[in-house]
Amino acid sequence: MSHAAPPSREFPASSSTELGVIAGPNSQHGHHSGRWHGAASHIVRCDRSLTVPPSLLPIGTLGAVETNGTVSFALWLPWVSAADGNAVTVKIIHEGDPFLQHILPREFAMTHSVRPPHGDFWSVTVPIANTLPAVPGSAWGTPGRYVYRYQIDNSAVGTLDWVIDPFAREFGLGRLSAFTLGYQPYAWSAAETAWRTPALADLVLYEVNIAELGGDLDRTRDVMAYLADLGVNGIEVMPLSNVAGSVDWGYLPIGYFGVDDRFGKRSDFQQLVDTAHQHGLAVIVDVVYGHTGVDFPYYDAYTRLR
Repeated sequence: MSHAAPPSREFPASSSTELGVIAGPNSQHGHHSGRWHGAASHIVRCDRSLTVPPSLLPIGTLGAVETNGTVSFALWLPWVSAADGNAVTVKIIHEGDPFLQHILPREFAMTHSVRPPHGDFWSVTVPIANTLPAVPGSAWGTPGRYVYRYQIDNSAVGTLDWVIDPFAREFGLGRLSAFTLGYQPYAWSAAETAWRTPALADLVLYEVNIAELGGDLDRTRDVMAYLADLGVNGIEVMPLSNVAGSVDWGYLPIGYFGVDDRFGKRSDFQQLVDTAHQHGLAVIVDVVYGHTGVDFPYYDAYTRLR
């Protein structure tokens, strides 16, 4: 469900809002119409009238995508072209190395091309698995989480460092974009294949702020039995998106496609969903697509490029 203000209110029937995600691989309703409502800490009612856009970003080719130990990085930067004197670099470091002062991020120049419909496109492919580190003692080349960022060198403005990836699937230390080398998909419980989300008219929801209820996804998972005992059959999780602040309800996102590092990793969220389903609780994720925070990478980069 998308909205800008804190969610403890009802939406008018004329609003056009997205229910978000009924989490888990076997949700009964891939697309929902109608109305859901709940008697919980907050009551939220939503009528959905969503028009699917004619084309979507090819998310599978954007961000950091690993294939057999090689990671491809790609992003659109409209109006940031090599012909105008721009250069873009990706800086990568194993998450175990940033606190070692003699180990700096590895830098890789990206290649510019023009791709419709958004124009200027930058990409590079980096072999990482089992490659030798540049500095002895570095964890480079080993499995684990790596953080990365982009740098734009502009002939008029200078160097713009610390540009995070708007398409990152994970986030790490310092709100940086991240990826896991050798990522292992979560192993869902055997009962997950039989899970079916209740009909919308039957959902009784409890709204969950992860930061306040459990502090993180791991500890929130421990209260699923308690929530089920209250009589609810679903939880609406407030936004999990990466945000700039350490205290934030999630409505000023700087990254849409992964779990904020303060809550945990994507596998932690998958385990929360799995546990919730085992207790008869559907999971709805609140998402914010109508606006961003001022630290969102595109806003940040283009503001500094003025």
